[in-house]
Amino acid sequence: MSLTDIFISPAGAGDNSGSSVANALPAISSGDWSTGIEALDRAGKRLVWLAGTYDCTTTLEMSGSVPTDESPCQWVGADADGNILRPKFDETGLRLDLTNYPKIVCSANTTMYAQEEHTFYKCISFENTNTSYSQGGIVDATTADIDNQYWFGCNFKAAPGNANSEVMVTNNCSFHTCVFEATVKNFDRIVDMRSNSHLVNCRIIGAGTGAGTGDGDGVTATTTTAKVIECVICNVHGDGYFSSNTNTRVQPHCENCTIINCGVNGMAMATPTSSNASLPGSINNNIIFNCANSGMKCNAADDRQSGCHIVAMGSNGTNLENFDDYEDMIDVIPITTADFVDYDNNDFRIRRDSVLYKFYGTKNFGAIQNEDYEFVGVS
Repeated sequence: MSLTDIFISPAGAGDNSGSSVANALPAISSGDWSTGIEALDRAGKRLVWLAGTYDCTTTLEMSGSVPTDESPCQWVGADADGNILRPKFDETGLRLDLTNYPKIVCSANTTMYAQEEHTFYKCISFENTNTSYSQGGIVDATTADIDNQYWFGCNFKAAPGNANSEVMVTNNCSFHTCVFEATVKNFDRIVDMRSNSHLVNCRIIGAGTGAGTGDGDGVTATTTTAKVIECVICNVHGDGYFSSNTNTRVQPHCENCTIINCGVNGMAMATPTSSNASLPGSINNNIIFNCANSGMKCNAADDRQSGCHIVAMGSNGTNLENFDDYEDMIDVIPITTADFVDYDNNDFRIRRDSVLYKFYGTKNFGAIQNEDYEFVGVS
């Protein structure tokens, strides 16, 4: 059994049936979601979103047949000819190349889409441009069934206008090769990670360090099941990664990440409310650079971080805080701006003459392993 393709464009084409590129279903009518897209059946369907800008002002809530575990739904981005896209980062490896991406743009202070379970997304950009944006995520993760979701190569961007806002909430879902960006220093956290959620090879980008409103964290993990792997977290005015779980002496799972330019700490852990034994975790192989306070900070009551053995650090207020005797277990590799290809221009690839280059044989230390890293010159 295979999914049935439905082709979608902003204004539609031909007979508007969605049967082909030439007969694309219109997603937008009179400046907002069309009745055709709202009533669309999703079970067993692949929605092929063609390149273009989809301007909306309300939340898309679909009323047709819902996806199931046996009849899922997929949203895929495609160019104008219907060729399905694959994600690709720009040369620096920091942002996705959005050429030919379908771009869903919401200009109102609301979410643009109510998530559904058993739905999978690939190569679509979601952006909120409202300067009063105050949502807990660009798409709605509070009222939807959110089990069995996977986001691949998607872009999420907002200009937060409220200190309690978030760009994305992750819950029972995974994100791979996605970018999350806040363009204004006015937010609580960019990504709020909840139960059973994973970020892999993602980029979390703030608007810079220095004075801002809200906590300004890049990623906040509220549970022990959240995992952050091979991600870049940069240019935030709060903590890069904050583990807010307080019911145990938590060891977060955050490894092979590049955490750079944080206004407070690179990584920080909340105060535990119980003295349970440490949970397995890993905070190894991270690059943590230019964080105003500490590179990694345990709360004074939560110093048992045996999941950390080797990290690369430099230009932080201090590298380690409240690790006590466990500090002696950690091998800190000192680094400077000279370890990066072009630090001043946010090119955090590792130079070939850095000790971090091919540290693990074929793999650099930290997150960025794009196709250009082997060929970066030393001069």
